[in-house]
Amino acid sequence: MKNQALEVPSDVRELVERTIDQTEKAFSFFFQAAQMPFPPPGDLALDLAQRNVATSLEYARKLACAKNLQEVIALQAEYLRLQIEHASEFMRELAPKR
Repeated sequence: MKNQALEVPSDVRELVERTIDQTEKAFSFFFQAAQMPFPPPGDLALDLAQRNVATSLEYARKLACAKNLQEVIALQAEYLRLQIEHASEFMRELAPKR
């Protein structure tokens, strides 16, 4: 079951890629517009949001190219690992300095 091929037509994969590109541009405009001084932890939260969006878009790009279920599982594991890493960094930054 893990090695089962994903039968996704190439035009669908191309549509997904174009949609991801457009979404990335939209978020880029959003984050550029949101670049203003925020009091802590607002600046940190915005940075985390930007990293999460970038990670998610990269995951979506890779997922759109996946050829089998084993690759999908590996991509999902890596995506979750990165999300946990980002959240951990955020929590460390929020923790009071001793």
